Amino acid sequence: MLPRKIIVRSLLFVVAVSGVYALYMVATGNFHTVIAGELYRSARPSAEQIASWHERYGIKTILNLQGAHPEADWYREEEAAAKAHGIKLINYKLSAKRDVSAAQLEDLLALMSNAERPLLIHCRSGADRTGLVSAFYVAGIAGGSELYAEFQLTPYFGHFPFEFMQFYAMDRSFEALEARLGFPDS
Repeated sequence: MLPRKIIVRSLLFVVAVSGVYALYMVATGNFHTVIAGELYRSARPSAEQIASWHERYGIKTILNLQGAHPEADWYREEEAAAKAHGIKLINYKLSAKRDVSAAQLEDLLALMSNAERPLLIHCRSGADRTGLVSAFYVAGIAGGSELYAEFQLTPYFGHFPFEFMQFYAMDRSFEALEARLGFPDS
């Protein structure tokens, strides 16, 4: 049996590393380049982030996976910031707790195919819904590898693919729709 000190120190180390990573995710808005000049992903952006990312990366379209919420301050701020910078805002409501259907996949692929790029995809935290839709883009539009598509749904972006978690619907959805995305059954 391991000495208690080692167990406690190991747990403290894991907690500390997790805390530092969580702070990093918050500080950066969970912003990441998926395909340079084409696709970016993030948590829900502030007006300042929209302005900054538009200037730095040339964002022309934002795909908001939370759907329109005109009663919410965050949404009105996002809408105003997008308009101020000539960015098209597309609202598509998706739940991270429900499986995505084949029809929804087709809708999303059509929306993203027709969107002016560079495209920014976001949901609230930029981990689950954003991960799945980024994976759809990588596989269904950019023709990327299955490995890179599935990488979009990993802890690196804040998504934890464990069956007992409510957001596992995103992983289940990707697996169920892989054949439509051109990946043979594994």
